[in-house]
Amino acid sequence: MTNITYSKKQVLIGGIILSMLLPVMAIYSSLLFKDLGFGKETQFYISRFAIWISLLLLFLYSFKIEKQPFLLWKETEYPFSFLATAIFKTFLKLFLAVVLTGLVFTLFKMNSESTVLNKALALFKKSYVLLFFTCVTAGITEELIFRGYLLPRLELLLKNQKLAILISSCVFGFMHYGYGTFVNIIGPIIIGLVFALQYEKYRNVKIVIICHFLWDFFLLIIKTK
Repeated sequence: MTNITYSKKQVLIGGIILSMLLPVMAIYSSLLFKDLGFGKETQFYISRFAIWISLLLLFLYSFKIEKQPFLLWKETEYPFSFLATAIFKTFLKLFLAVVLTGLVFTLFKMNSESTVLNKALALFKKSYVLLFFTCVTAGITEELIFRGYLLPRLELLLKNQKLAILISSCVFGFMHYGYGTFVNIIGPIIIGLVFALQYEKYRNVKIVIICHFLWDFFLLIIKTK
């Protein structure tokens, strides 16, 4: 291995580590303001804005340090009709995967009650602007970070598509560790697997962004009602 190749590999690993750490740090950033008198809603907004900042930092890392595009896979452009069909198929696969996972959770009587999630739902009931902003943030930032940025780089580093999909999905799942239940980790891992497979298939990050947003939006609307 030449020095240049070794250097590029180290930079690639650095970006992968950043993409794993920055979102977690962003989520818990609001804790820094907990004792400063900020309300729960303000703290929640802070954590969402922090995720956008983590995305910006990754963009800067890819351009300034890696010196390559943020999205390693060139976006495949599709006619609107095909794009709409792809979004529908992806959403349907996601729905079926989540329903099947939910049946397994029910069969084994796994606890899905999350105090943290219930507190967030209470905030969303008071502010649908916060709910909408949360869904937009999750859809755009999480898909760009975990599918658009992390997945292709893992695949490039590991030379193994399946392992890259599994690792990126597990990292996505464990990012939800703060919700406090095993179910709240496994569920996102399954969701991550669906989105990773669809991104591999279509090579168009807009499809998974839209599906992620719609899934979170419909789910939270139902839960807050």
